[in-house]
Amino acid sequence: MTAYQFFGRLHPLVLHFPIALLLLAAAVETVRCFRIDPRLSRLSVFLLALGAMGALAAAGTGWIFAHESHPEPALRATLLWHRRLGVSTAVLAGFAWLAAHRWADDARTGFRWIPRLITWLTAALLTIAAHLGALLVWGTDYFS
Repeated sequence: MTAYQFFGRLHPLVLHFPIALLLLAAAVETVRCFRIDPRLSRLSVFLLALGAMGALAAAGTGWIFAHESHPEPALRATLLWHRRLGVSTAVLAGFAWLAAHRWADDARTGFRWIPRLITWLTAALLTIAAHLGALLVWGTDYFS
């Protein structure tokens, strides 16, 4: 096995941590709607920072993993959408991190909603990408 293949095969190991971090960041942002606490703001920025970096690693390893694996012809469209949404999630997570860092404690209410909305959109996109990844691993008939 080459280093390239090894790096790609790390994808299943690498992806779970950023999923948890980004979903937790979305939950923290939801709590922040009802509770004003600067610690929650800092926690959200921290979770988004780690989640965005982890999502970038997951996208990189996933891209390599997909290059070396050859799914059934029926799953090729699923793989294509999983790759697109995975990369989009990593990019959006980076924007969520930047927005949270910039506007998390802004006194203007409108600007506080920008990082929240981007974080929630990231979580939604992540959920769809993760679902498509699960379909690739377990098949579309897993619950049948």
